[in-house]
Amino acid sequence: MILPRPRTHVGRDARGGTAATFAITGALLVAAGGFAVDYANVMSLRGSLQTIADGAALAAVRELRLGNASAQTISQVASAYANAALSSAGLTATVAPTIDTTAKTVTVDLTGTPSTWVMNTFELGSNEVSVRATAKVVGGAPICVIGLNGAQQQTVHLAQTAHLKAPGCSVYSDSTNVNGLVVQDDAVLEAAYICSAGGKSRLGAGVYSPTPETDCPEIPDPLSARPTPTVPSSCLKNNYTITSGSDILKPGLYCGGITVQGTAQVKLEPGTYVVRGGALLVTDQASFTGVNTGFYLTGNQSRLRFEGAATISLTAPKTGTLAGILVFVDPKMPNYLQHEISADNANTLLGTLYLPKGWLDVSANKPVADKSAYTIVVADRFTLGAGPTMVLNTNYSSTDVPVPDGVGPNGTKAYLSK
Repeated sequence: MILPRPRTHVGRDARGGTAATFAITGALLVAAGGFAVDYANVMSLRGSLQTIADGAALAAVRELRLGNASAQTISQVASAYANAALSSAGLTATVAPTIDTTAKTVTVDLTGTPSTWVMNTFELGSNEVSVRATAKVVGGAPICVIGLNGAQQQTVHLAQTAHLKAPGCSVYSDSTNVNGLVVQDDAVLEAAYICSAGGKSRLGAGVYSPTPETDCPEIPDPLSARPTPTVPSSCLKNNYTITSGSDILKPGLYCGGITVQGTAQVKLEPGTYVVRGGALLVTDQASFTGVNTGFYLTGNQSRLRFEGAATISLTAPKTGTLAGILVFVDPKMPNYLQHEISADNANTLLGTLYLPKGWLDVSANKPVADKSAYTIVVADRFTLGAGPTMVLNTNYSSTDVPVPDGVGPNGTKAYLSK
């Protein structure tokens, strides 16, 4: 920053210095302090205007979901929201909404004038602050799949003869990679709405129904604020393994994992099962059934593995920390850990499979989750291989298991574009 040189009378003081030196230094200090205050005022105004613009864009874009909403009406909603918020904050700014009914976006521009002194006096830069927010409506169907990884190829990926059947809900890939959403071989991805933050690929005879939209806003993890279950202080069982006969398990901490194999039949009492430091493995011809049960996987190598000809019939809790969540994988787990559902009789998986840092791979040869009232998948990556048909039903009213906020019919349909 270059300031005009003050005009001063030069004279020696008693110590041999100059009065001009002190005068110039003082002017510089005052100017520097004033500039700091000006800068703080500019940044404060910018932050306040951005918050208001974001809110106005989101409020207005929701009007686009109404079939009879006109561009004029939507513009009025944006202006009314922004002006009310500006008045409440004691701010003044011009409001300029732009509506695109084809792209389903609302853009709100706000321009205000900050309180400055040094910047005005010495004409340092523009004396206006401008911000912009754009919100977009993405689909209209409940959300049943979100692939959260924002950079990975194949964040949502179907291969071989896999079929994801979700006719009543939406499938999203948050990956901005050009191959963030991939269908290959003879796989079929069928949903009410399909969207990719990046691009889509179709390799071989793969089918999308309908054609996915691309360059969609990324959906933030809707369950990120959900608290993790409390881990009991002592292990109920250590390295639990059963290969035959039957058993009834109670909620609690299972250290070293749970292994159900051979012809064993295990029933679960309602509650939360914490699996720490080992896999939740059900395989062979074993049976694993429970009503209102939730699983929290934490610790090294705590993986979900439903394999072989095992019979799986599970419904999520109705209340508590895991209400509506069937499987919750610790967010601190490594994001490369793969969780597998390849059991041919996993017909009931009622609830939400939440793997914020995990990779869920479904590779059964028979339908998966087809007898569930609803199933929702929120995972870092979600892939289907081999020949499964995974069915994501949306019969939310037919069960007393609640749908978590942020997904299913409780998902927000309007997002701020980046």
